[in-house]
Amino acid sequence: MKKIHVIGMLLFLVLSASCGSMNKMMQVQEGMSKQEIAKIFGTPDYRRFNRGIEEWEYRTLSVVTALYKVTVIAFEDGRVSGMNTFTEEVHESPVVVPCQH
Repeated sequence: MKKIHVIGMLLFLVLSASCGSMNKMMQVQEGMSKQEIAKIFGTPDYRRFNRGIEEWEYRTLSVVTALYKVTVIAFEDGRVSGMNTFTEEVHESPVVVPCQH
């Protein structure tokens, strides 16, 4: 009985995390500032820029499916100009590196 309870809790946590990610994406609107996006998603995992366009990339790893859920938010003049979401296979074991402050 305990085994079923633990599996149920794990499933609930995985589904909750997926829903949280979806809710974040639905909050993003064209014209939002970088500060507003940072409040929703936090610090980006990757950042790139070229000729006035900046992109922030966020990745969430699903241990159940072994897929990354990737969200890329584009900014022009400091405001959201576009967003793209997709999944990507994990090709190697992710390495967790603690942040140094």
